[in-house]
Amino acid sequence: MRKTNPALLSLFFLLTACQGTESEKPTEAQEELSLLEIYEDGNETILDDNYRNYYEIFVYSYADSNGDKIGDLNGITEKLDCIKESGYTGIWLTPIFKSTTYHKYDAVDYFQIDPTFGTMEDLKALVKKAHSLDIKVILDGVFNHTSLYNSWYESAVLAHNKYLKGQTLSEEETKFNTLYKFYDSEEEARASGHKYYQAGANPYYYEGNFDRAMPEFNFDSEFTYELIQSVIDFYMAPEIGIDGFRLDAVKYYYLGENDKNVQVLTRIEEMMRENNPNAYGVGECWDSNTTIEKYYQSELDSFFYFPAAGSDGYIAISVNNKEKLKGNYYRGSKDLEAKCQNGIPAPFLNNHDMARLSYSTLPDLQKFVFALLGMSKCTTFHYYGDDIGMVSTNLPSGDYKDSSYRTHYYWDDDTHESECQNVPNAVNQPQIMPCYKTQREDPSSMLSYITAINKLRNIYPFIARGTLVDGNEAEESANNSSKQKILTLTKRYEEKDYKVMINFSDTDEASCDITGYKPLAGLKIQCDNTIKFESNTLTLSPHSIALLKTE
Repeated sequence: MRKTNPALLSLFFLLTACQGTESEKPTEAQEELSLLEIYEDGNETILDDNYRNYYEIFVYSYADSNGDKIGDLNGITEKLDCIKESGYTGIWLTPIFKSTTYHKYDAVDYFQIDPTFGTMEDLKALVKKAHSLDIKVILDGVFNHTSLYNSWYESAVLAHNKYLKGQTLSEEETKFNTLYKFYDSEEEARASGHKYYQAGANPYYYEGNFDRAMPEFNFDSEFTYELIQSVIDFYMAPEIGIDGFRLDAVKYYYLGENDKNVQVLTRIEEMMRENNPNAYGVGECWDSNTTIEKYYQSELDSFFYFPAAGSDGYIAISVNNKEKLKGNYYRGSKDLEAKCQNGIPAPFLNNHDMARLSYSTLPDLQKFVFALLGMSKCTTFHYYGDDIGMVSTNLPSGDYKDSSYRTHYYWDDDTHESECQNVPNAVNQPQIMPCYKTQREDPSSMLSYITAINKLRNIYPFIARGTLVDGNEAEESANNSSKQKILTLTKRYEEKDYKVMINFSDTDEASCDITGYKPLAGLKIQCDNTIKFESNTLTLSPHSIALLKTE
């Protein structure tokens, strides 16, 4: 059943191009050393929609281009070919605006790139090259608060001082007086139920739910929306041309008031859409699936699906007891589609605020959880380092555990090319898997596996866009029994049915009847594993996946 594999041929040419060597036709042995088996329809096509494979880049830690050991925009630009090679079709950059902190989640000036990361011209060059590679770029929109050192806050304090003294305010001062959440007495601040701090030596207080240095915007003020619109317009204008925003901490616009937050998000979504009808917005609503479902009423494209993330997410739970818990994956996948039915689901496994999901002694399981993520109807989000199996098991003392989730990427263990220093207060993490360069040359590596997953999603649109079809077959295969090792999912896309068949066993082959279907592709955990189609029987090696379509 094996045919010459266009996807593998294109992958080979990408690899050699990235290495700067002359492309040669891969040998038969090189074709055989692959985690992917493509039987039909193997051409990779990137559709012009927002079902994509996103790669979150924590800018400080990813790639250094100028030798100062801090990641920067030019470093990312230099690595875009590698990102493309790995099958990613979108990147999310954590905050890049001028700030006093390494993480930049407190903007001092939204209209300046932080000088440690580069310049506005560097951002333009990054976006231009990304678009030439069919990679979308979204920025982190931290629109619930600013830095205490932002000139907007300074203007607001001056205006509020005049207001409290009964002095006449100019039109501009009147606007700034309403920009932040000020409380004119501690009693009023305390009654709000939110965190608050005194505004310097002034006799009033401001809301600061994240940190003393991060005063919250007042979303009852039209001026707040005016300023947010100015930021969105600036970066989405053709001169820069980003494709959308990841919206930070959307529950905190009006803390504890979800209906009002939905209204805010509706307005922000409209701002993006006015600039680009195909803009992409994804919100961070760290909450339950029922709350996330409510936020989709805003018509923002996506919200990160936290029930899928971490060691207690439904994906990790489904592999914790071999094949016995595969039903958790099926039910979790159904819930994902149901709760996000008005938009694009956005599940993920970890991010810059969470411990990396890792199975340091079980590398095949480390791969498998990303395959389960990749088989979902969704836009996937991988965190930088997921592609090479980075971990975050060593935690620093005190309140700095987040720093362990943001350590530097391993590019080359010999030359340390492009390598960054760790973020402040981080401790070194064990390097369980080899560096990028070594994994790139290993067809069974974590990097090769992540690439294979992304390639499958790019080749077969039904994976990311097809809707699960209820039926006895799925229900029966999803029972939590060790006797049934293969989970059979039916996806419907453009009025055609496809099957995704997943062997949840980590030790045993498993077989099933596939009458009425023919194979499209297979994904193996190791290159020397096998996927066999004989007559109407499919046999999957441990943790292998097969894709089929109706005959």
